[in-house]
Amino acid sequence: MAMETIARKDHAKAMENEVKQIQKQLRPGRPEPPIWWSYTSVRRYLHAQKLCVWSYFLELSWVHWVVFHTQFLLLSILQVGPVPQHVSFIMDGNRRYAKSLNKPTKSGHEAGAWTLLKMLSMCKTLGVKIVSAYAFSIENFNRPREEVDLLTSLLAEKLDEVGRRALDRKSELFGVRLRVVGERSMISKELNDRITRVERMTDGGDSMTLYVCFPYTSRNEIYHAVYDTAESCKYHGQAAEDVDVRSFTKSMFLGDNSNRCDLLIRTSGHTRLSDYMLWQVHENGVIEFTNTLWPDFGFIEFFVMLLRWSFFACLQRRELANVSLRSQAFHLFKNNLFPFKRKPVSYEDLPEAPQAVSVVLKS
Repeated sequence: MAMETIARKDHAKAMENEVKQIQKQLRPGRPEPPIWWSYTSVRRYLHAQKLCVWSYFLELSWVHWVVFHTQFLLLSILQVGPVPQHVSFIMDGNRRYAKSLNKPTKSGHEAGAWTLLKMLSMCKTLGVKIVSAYAFSIENFNRPREEVDLLTSLLAEKLDEVGRRALDRKSELFGVRLRVVGERSMISKELNDRITRVERMTDGGDSMTLYVCFPYTSRNEIYHAVYDTAESCKYHGQAAEDVDVRSFTKSMFLGDNSNRCDLLIRTSGHTRLSDYMLWQVHENGVIEFTNTLWPDFGFIEFFVMLLRWSFFACLQRRELANVSLRSQAFHLFKNNLFPFKRKPVSYEDLPEAPQAVSVVLKS
């Protein structure tokens, strides 16, 4: 267990160093003076100034050391309680982030890709098995052609990077299995071939599965599930009475992992799902909305959401098990106060005696 913790910490440290290098490349420069009589200009200037100062502060070696070990400690504390098995992100706010810094749209998407890299590292360290991200909606094809081409080229570039990290034993993303789901008939054959190659590269990963939804809408996913199920009944001999919720769920893009999304997070202040994970977010699925733009979404905010989810999951499990909080606290206190108390052993629990015993006496 100790060796596993040390290895996990080394991987997290390697990943943190890689992220630090990317952070240097994406570090915002010193903002230009604002138009002082314009409220919007002053607000953007203050936001850019805060990011600039904060990035320089985090690059200090001792600050970086303290932040890294504090984050690792907090994630280790979270592992004591229940951990969500499927965490999903609606990565919204990249364009507004770039606009607030007076930078091109590409810089915002680059910063958003770096944020996703950080979230993947934290989820893998925590033990989350499935992470999904809303990278591109089908409706986004209505955007300007230049931005669509930018997003597709950036996706191809970042997929290659994730594939490289997933095969690198020194990377925290080692063992990640990558899948791109959605209406892939709407993207070019060249990009499809590139995606398929990366998926095959990471096919052996078993530590965590990353689903990149590109291009995707939940209605389109449900449509394909209905269509495939109807075809199976009509042409492949599947009986209509055998169609149930479980078999229908497996027909969706995420396959066996389409059953439930435990925690869905949307950034940038919009309080809508935008046709995403409509089937998966049910029962006890938790939806968190935050006003923070996706590139600004960081560890503290994510940790608070995970802690809140874990707390309510504990309460729910205790309620289902019909165990009171007082009783659980008493047993926890007793076990920790008397850890070496000898437990009684019954005669039936003793091992069987050997059939023959020889004793040799030495003279």
